[in-house]
This record gives sequence, structure tokens and C-alpha cells, in this order.
Amino acid sequence: MKNKLQHLFSLFAIITFIFLAFGSGDSNDSSSVEPNKMLAYNYAEDFIKQRLKSPSTAEFPGLFEKDEHITNLGGGEYQIRSWVDSQNGFGAMIRSQWSCKIKFVDDKVQAENIIIE
Repeated sequence: MKNKLQHLFSLFAIITFIFLAFGSGDSNDSSSVEPNKMLAYNYAEDFIKQRLKSPSTAEFPGLFEKDEHITNLGGGEYQIRSWVDSQNGFGAMIRSQWSCKIKFVDDKVQAENIIIE
């Protein structure tokens, strides 16, 4: 009997943890991240890398910081202002500020106003 009670308690604890960790699944939760937001940042990274002297050395912010650098303009458009650390022509790591607008149009992704400073 004691063993069954321990198993039930363990099962209850696991279910409670899963519910708390992943939420109730309510799609109206304002803290949920829209999938295209991070996808837009990833596309922007690719467009920025294409313009760097040494794209293989590029280091972008972490996930939580990236989220703060994205503005949803509506209609499938996102404005991104962020930074990248990468090697310059002399091999020194430098931080550059960059910005661009990402547009999702049908099945295509467009980048506009790409600026690297």
C-alpha cells in the first residue's frame, strides 16, 4: 500500500511539474512568443552574415536578448536592431550594430534597409 501511495504521489508531482513548466496551453497567453518573430531574426542573421568580412566568426546575442531586438510591425514585417561580434579584415573581433526589416511575403522572405555600422 505504501509503495502504491509513493507512486501516485510521484505521478502527481510529475504532472504538476509538466503543467507548471509548459503552462496550460492557453493560446491567449500574452507571454507566448510568435513563431515568425524568431524566424525573422534568423533570416536577418543570414542576410547580415553575407555582408561580413568573416561570417564564420559571427557571434550574435543569445535567445532572450534577441527577443528584445525585434519589433513586430504587423502584416508579416519585422524591424530588427541588434549587434554582431565578428572579425574584421585584420583579424580583430569587433562589435557592429546592425538593423534591417524582414518581410514574409507569400512563401518568400525579403530583407530591406540592411545597415551595418
